[in-house]
Amino acid sequence: MRYKIVEILEPDFGCEGRPDGYVQVDDVVVEDPLGTRHILKMEDAKLYELELDVGSYLEIEKVDD
Repeated sequence: MRYKIVEILEPDFGCEGRPDGYVQVDDVVVEDPLGTRHILKMEDAKLYELELDVGSYLEIEKVDD
């Protein structure tokens, strides 16, 4: 099924910054063709690697809520 990315939520570490060795995982809010929204977890680096941003589309077999 095709999902549209409608929002990407990145963790906020405030003034403490990220811990050493931390791999950032974002909440990616996607919407299916019927308008139902789902939240996926994706590594931030993978989003950049695949050039995914708000407005991009993903092809996913199944979303587990």
